[in-house]
This record gives sequence, C-alpha cells and structure tokens, in this order.
Amino acid sequence: MRKKLVWGVITVIVLAVLLLPLVDKTSDTTRVIVDHTSSEIVAPSCFDQSELTNWIDEMSFGNAKNELEYDIRDDCSKEYLQEGKTSVLMRIFEG
Repeated sequence: MRKKLVWGVITVIVLAVLLLPLVDKTSDTTRVIVDHTSSEIVAPSCFDQSELTNWIDEMSFGNAKNELEYDIRDDCSKEYLQEGKTSVLMRIFEG
C-alpha cells in the first residue's frame, strides 16, 4: 500500500514537471541578429526578408531582450522567437 502511494506521488510530480508551463518558449541562449540602429531583434531564418541597416550584430536572445531591451517587430521573427512560457513536453516535441 505504501509503495503504491510513493509511486503515485512520483508519477504526479513527473507529470506536473512535464505539463506545467515552466520553460521559456525561446531559450535565452538562442542566437539572434540585432540591428542596433532600429533596436530590433531578427531571427536568423528571417534575415533575408528583413530590412536591416549596416549596424547589425549577433548575440543571444536573452542579452538582446533583457540587457539591450530590443524588440521583435517583424512577423517572421515573432513566429520563430515567441515569448512566454511553455511546458517541457511541448518544448521537446517542437524542438
């Protein structure tokens, strides 16, 4: 009886970790392109269609968002660099 209770508690904890929104949708270590002139963050796959100036740089998403406080403006980059939280299970299936 006690063994079933322990396994039940462990199962609930594992499911909670997998299903609760605990991780960021876009990791802070994801590499992005920033345009310092327009203070814009661009996903690398959206580089060709973005109208960027010559003052561009590459850095992590966390640095661009938190330290420089740049924004994501174009729709293509918004699709690739989503903000907010998601579950570990969804992150595994999407990645």
